[in-house]
Amino acid sequence: MLERPSGESCAVFGAPGSGKTTTLVELLAERISNRGYATREVLAIVPSRLGATKLRDRLALRVGVPTDGPLARTANSVAFHIVQQAAAVRSGEPPRLLTGAEQDRVIAELLEGHLEDGSGPNWPDTLGPDVRELQGFRTEFRELMMRCVESGVSTATLRRLGDEHDRPEWRAAAALIDEYGEVLDHFAASYRDSSELLAEAVRVVTDGTYQTGLRLVAVDDVQEFGPGLFRLLRALAERGVEIAVFGDADVAVSTFRGSDLGALGSLSDRLGVPVRQLTLDRVHRGGPGIRSIVREVTDRVGAAASVAHRAAAAASDLDESDVPPVVRIEASSPAAEYRQIARVLREHHLFRDIPWSRMAVVVRSGALVPAVSKALALAEVPTSTPVGATSIRDAYASRQLIDAAAIATGYTAMTSELIESLATGPLCGLDTVALRRLKRALRHEDIAGGGTSTPAQLLVDAFGHPNGFASIDSAAARRAGRFARTLDAAAALASAGGSIEEVLWEIWSASSLADTWGSQALGTGLAAEEANRHLDAVMALFTAAKRYVERDPANAASGFLNEVFAAEVAEDSLTPQAAADAVWVGTPNSVIGTEVDIVVAAHLQDGAWPNPQLRGSLLYPQQFSTVLAGLPVADIDARAEVLGDELRMFALTVSRARRQVVVSATVTDDEQPSVFLRFRGIADAPLRNPAEGRHAFTLRGLTGQLRRVATHSADDHERRDAASALSRLAEAGVAGAHPRDWYGTREPSTLAPLVDLDDDESFVHVSPSKLETFEKSPLVWFVDTMAAAPSGVIAGIGTVIHAAMEKAGLLPHEEQTIERLGSAALWADVDARWGELQFDAPWIGDAQRRRARELVDALSDYLIDAKRGGARVLSSEGRFSIDAGKVRLTGSIDRVELREDGSVVIIDLKTGKTIPSDADIVTHAQLAAYQLALTHGAIPDAAGNPNGGAALLFVSSGVRGKRYRLKQQEPADAETLDAFTKRLAEVGTGMAAAVFPGAVDLDERDPAAGFAYRIHLIAAVSA
Repeated sequence: MLERPSGESCAVFGAPGSGKTTTLVELLAERISNRGYATREVLAIVPSRLGATKLRDRLALRVGVPTDGPLARTANSVAFHIVQQAAAVRSGEPPRLLTGAEQDRVIAELLEGHLEDGSGPNWPDTLGPDVRELQGFRTEFRELMMRCVESGVSTATLRRLGDEHDRPEWRAAAALIDEYGEVLDHFAASYRDSSELLAEAVRVVTDGTYQTGLRLVAVDDVQEFGPGLFRLLRALAERGVEIAVFGDADVAVSTFRGSDLGALGSLSDRLGVPVRQLTLDRVHRGGPGIRSIVREVTDRVGAAASVAHRAAAAASDLDESDVPPVVRIEASSPAAEYRQIARVLREHHLFRDIPWSRMAVVVRSGALVPAVSKALALAEVPTSTPVGATSIRDAYASRQLIDAAAIATGYTAMTSELIESLATGPLCGLDTVALRRLKRALRHEDIAGGGTSTPAQLLVDAFGHPNGFASIDSAAARRAGRFARTLDAAAALASAGGSIEEVLWEIWSASSLADTWGSQALGTGLAAEEANRHLDAVMALFTAAKRYVERDPANAASGFLNEVFAAEVAEDSLTPQAAADAVWVGTPNSVIGTEVDIVVAAHLQDGAWPNPQLRGSLLYPQQFSTVLAGLPVADIDARAEVLGDELRMFALTVSRARRQVVVSATVTDDEQPSVFLRFRGIADAPLRNPAEGRHAFTLRGLTGQLRRVATHSADDHERRDAASALSRLAEAGVAGAHPRDWYGTREPSTLAPLVDLDDDESFVHVSPSKLETFEKSPLVWFVDTMAAAPSGVIAGIGTVIHAAMEKAGLLPHEEQTIERLGSAALWADVDARWGELQFDAPWIGDAQRRRARELVDALSDYLIDAKRGGARVLSSEGRFSIDAGKVRLTGSIDRVELREDGSVVIIDLKTGKTIPSDADIVTHAQLAAYQLALTHGAIPDAAGNPNGGAALLFVSSGVRGKRYRLKQQEPADAETLDAFTKRLAEVGTGMAAAVFPGAVDLDERDPAAGFAYRIHLIAAVSA
């Protein structure tokens, strides 16, 4: 191969691991070292940016001389360089690259305009308006358009082919392509997408506008390229450039994107020059076990070129005795599957010293990459993923910066939801408790000044002013104030014409997150993984912003935000990633040209891999390529083509491994493993026992296991050994190893009671409404009292209805007419305050409004019935306070009525749906507390009148033809009141204590019932 004469083009075919890339590297090095080629006269072309970066570094080390530029590029990079240099030669304006995301936005706007004015191409009924709004439709349109450009097919030809093959979709697409071209022609600058750049580069080389100066072009993984590159190679070959291509059609993974496998079998015709074909006959990666699986898979793939390389044998000098070449994992759930994968990876890392970077986890779909990466990170396996796997709009860290910039530039209005998200995010750094206290402080200030704004609006107003929190003296207010000043400074910068880069930098530098996340990223574990992901996302954001500014420095900052929020296609990124030792997690396409020791083919599920779904079922770009190739469309089995693609991807994945392949699947009644697990080499492989993975070989898992043994084992010898191991871990500083770090082993911070009952001046303040809460669960009472959650919507509705009843009760007796107590009058009072309530969605507000109207109707019925029955209102929301020993009982009573018989009845309004039983009413603590206050003369207006009892008024349901229901507690006698006083003393003593036990299975605290938290009680962790 290396001894061939200069100028002779060749094609080198070889099985995976046979040394194609190594041969390419040596070819370029030989031409530079032995034949005197200048580094600018040789070039390697690879399919991806990641592959180009790796090969570029490898070539630089091998050649060992200074270079004028990178020796390895992608096809798009080569095309852009040629077109740019040609523009410089003729003193023209260089073209600008139209990214996939930008192209998608242009197409989306065109389609949206067609739907609005009813214009546009005549699409078939199968591609109605709903279909054309889908991103999948735009993706297929871009694919079809790219194949037209790469193949040199005009829209007229596309229309003709549509007529000949009865494809009205192609005729309509041709019209849209024409309109798309007209739009780009009106752009201020000359834009080209990737396929247009390749086509223009072919024209430049063909007409001699620019002399590339190349003498040798080598293409690695040529099976991944489409006709556009082969046309460029032909143009170069016609100019005397030597072409050397390296590939294997059996592992092509880009056929559904238009890669031209047919070209590999007729390279002489495609390049227009004689091409000598060579075959590598020895595989130097994987050993006999892995090689047999690759061969078993590729033997089922149709032949696209020479198949002689399939007979290549594995090198006999590879030793696989330390690990089996193939291992199977069958788990009961995806989570269990990922845990077993993590354990396998950790075993290799810890026991065989295999670096994390020499391992890869490959999944069929890019949508699985974040989930798998996160699951492995939770198991303390460091991971890295493709930068473009998540768009900058969706990554948490970059989205926080984008939202802050959107507010600063005025692109987005400052809403309560958005500002709360930013306030509790990393840029501001508040937690939810601090935010709640801040809103409460703002509300107190507003009330003191006579204001009526909601806490949410007050928060927005405060963050909208640099000194919005200046009057509040707390750490949370100072932190919020710093962020408010940052937003103000960024807004001033944007108003002065600052670029999006400058606005983002203003926000980022003020946050000090670079130091925080930077120091965390240098550590290990989940926190380090999370910090690395955040920093990668921020880097990707600044790279995108830099590219936006470089395209047109005069663009407003808001224009970048418009692009980010409108984009539905994640842009590829040149952003550098952390060079940490990490397991690669990606799709088969991301491991082209890669070699690692361990490959995990994860989540091999039936219907997912292989995925039998036909590609291009909307605009048929695959069929278009078949037509251009001159193949008989009717004789081609589309599903067989799809299966071939899936087999190639699996062969590529398996062939990346040097020492071991791990295949994993979830096996349940609903999830079945892939048919790929039936390959003989896989079906016969050992199946890992799930019991082997009881802890994932992490320090955290080991520490937890040792703690269980040390505290619960019945074997004294085992306990001593575990304690000794924990002691060694504690000396090494492992978190959780020392008993002082164990839950429940530290002394309480204080054992002092809440109230010192020995102090004559001290009282336990007890609210009637909290009595039964304490009796059910002292812990719930303590949490609700010390860290009260904000009132929810349901409580807010109850508040405004209570206020309406209070207002009606405060009217002079003669003004309490049937009309004033009617539903319309009460609803007017409720409606006046309805705007104070905040609902998550309009439909929720509408539903609650209807429910509130029903409650008001029921309340009106009761008030009118009481009026007609001769009842007079003695007090409405009247306050009372009585002392019973060391207990000070304080509260307010919704309504106190004087009945016609002269007795006084206490009414407590309830808007909830939970109605106590008759037996519970007898001992109802809240009503008993009100009767105690009445008998002690704590209700001045009722003094001297006999006690008529107390009642709960429920307006959520009725009884006996009424829309309301009264649950009456009979008047308490002296014995009953004495018993309640003792009960009250017991509660007071409990509330004054230092320890508050919880109650098991307290269902009414379930968050599903509207509560903000659930208390989960567990047994003691240690003996």
